[in-house]
Amino acid sequence: MKKTLLLTLILWLSFSLAISGCTTTRKPAPKPAPPAKMTPTPKTPTPTPAPARKPATPAHTQATKLANAAEKVEGVKSATVVITGSTAMVGLETKSGIEAKKTEDIKTKVADEIKRADTSIKTVSITTDPNLITRLKKIAKGIKDGKPISSFTDELAEITRRITPKTKTK
Repeated sequence: MKKTLLLTLILWLSFSLAISGCTTTRKPAPKPAPPAKMTPTPKTPTPTPAPARKPATPAHTQATKLANAAEKVEGVKSATVVITGSTAMVGLETKSGIEAKKTEDIKTKVADEIKRADTSIKTVSITTDPNLITRLKKIAKGIKDGKPISSFTDELAEITRRITPKTKTK
């Protein structure tokens, strides 16, 4: 009887260990993260310093002077000027209702006015194409922001190719 009792006890123990060893162990659920502490924002906002403004480059100053001279011509709504060497590229926006013949006269007057305003300008290329004016404005803004004109070489070459120059070379 001892043998049977011992055998039964061993079988029961083996069976218990096998069953308890094969079950998945349960891990305790992770604790939720504590709520983030909210720091109150100050009621008076702290002033942020204004970004330091770069001084205008000589090329930008000269281009602004020439744009103002071009805008004095009758029929010109606004002008954008980009200067490369002795060439001025001008994007002209004329007042509404001006026909093509009058536009050509305005271009001639603007070219003469720009050369009068700055004698170092030998060639004046003028466009009234809105697409080219937009491109010239982007270049002028880049130069105003301090980018070197050399970074716009490809763009300026493309614009020069597309503009039929109103040229009066001395």
